[in-house]
Amino acid sequence: MYFLWSLLIGSMLLGSSVIAQQDTAFSQNPFTDVPANSTYFESIEYLRTQNVLKGYLDGTFKPDTRINRAEFVHFVVNPFILDTNNVGDCLRANVPDTASTVFFSDVARDSWYAADVCFAKMNSLIDGYPDGSYGPANSINFVEAAKIICNVFSLDIPVQETGEFWYRSYVQRLSDLHAIPVSITHFAQTLTRGEMAEIVYRLKVNVTDRPSSIISNLR
Repeated sequence: MYFLWSLLIGSMLLGSSVIAQQDTAFSQNPFTDVPANSTYFESIEYLRTQNVLKGYLDGTFKPDTRINRAEFVHFVVNPFILDTNNVGDCLRANVPDTASTVFFSDVARDSWYAADVCFAKMNSLIDGYPDGSYGPANSINFVEAAKIICNVFSLDIPVQETGEFWYRSYVQRLSDLHAIPVSITHFAQTLTRGEMAEIVYRLKVNVTDRPSSIISNLR
C-alpha cells in the first residue's frame, strides 16, 4: 500500500531528532483526566494499579495524546506484560562499549529508552526502517503497534505476509481476538495512549465482549 508506506516515511522526516524523557511516574490514585465514564477507564485503571502505566506529575494520564515509538517500546517492556529478565544488562551484554548507538542509527546509547530498545530488538519484538533507523520520535501507527503487540504476547500468526501488506496478518489476529478499539478505523492511524492501554488490557485479561473494529472495516 503506497499510501501507508508514504505516511511512514513522512512521519520519519517530521519526527523530532531529540526526545526528552517525559516527567512521568506511577500513580497511587486514579488519573484526574480519566473519569469513570471514560471509554478507557477500566483498561487504564487496571494497568495503573499493576504499575504498567505512568501518569504525568500533575496527576493526569493524557489518554488522547499520541504515543511515539520510544514511549511505546518503554511501555511494553514491562514485567507485568512479558518476561523482562536481564533488561538491565542488555546494553552491557550486547552493545560494544565503544558504540554510540544501539542497533539503530538514531537510538543513542545514553538515551532514556536505549535499554528498552536493546531488549526489544534482542527479543525480536521490534524492527526498524529500511534505512537503519528506528524513528523513536515518530508517532507509532496502528499497524506498527499491532506487530509489536503480537510479538510481545507471542500470538500465533499462521501466515506472515511480506511486501506492502506485511501488517495484515497481525491486524487479523487482533481482529479475531476483539482487541481493536472502535476508535481505530485506519491501518495507518496513529495510536493514542488510551488506545494503547485498551488493546493491551483486552489481551492481558482476555476481554472479548467489548465493541471492536474488524479488519474488513479498516481502511
